[in-house]
Amino acid sequence: MEKLKVFLDSNVVFSVAYSEKGKSRSYLFFELQNLNIIKIYISNLVKFESIHNIKIKKPEKLDFLNELLSKADIIEDVYVYYEFAKNLPENDRIILSSAVYHDIDFLTFYNKKLKNTLILTPKDFLELTFEK
Repeated sequence: MEKLKVFLDSNVVFSVAYSEKGKSRSYLFFELQNLNIIKIYISNLVKFESIHNIKIKKPEKLDFLNELLSKADIIEDVYVYYEFAKNLPENDRIILSSAVYHDIDFLTFYNKKLKNTLILTPKDFLELTFEK
């Protein structure tokens, strides 16, 4: 079975680092990767935003964040214009278009499908993918 390619937004990565392993539902993404079910991707922008925010809000978690970031494949940031995303903040448009450009299966962001990339909240991804 081919691994699902899942792009984590900086909010997801930050929340896992901020909350730690057992306290964040989104840590399941890293556990699923350990089980070879998914492959986690981020972009340089996600990495930068996550580090920036953890340094401001909870700097003692920087080592744990770096550990999480080391488990993700980093893809190039790309900007492609998509009409439906025109009202998003610039960084969100870059993250969205990077995931789509690199043909990621799922982006943890909000519910929408663009080309081959299904964009879901972390909760919706886990429910859709692992429903009984």
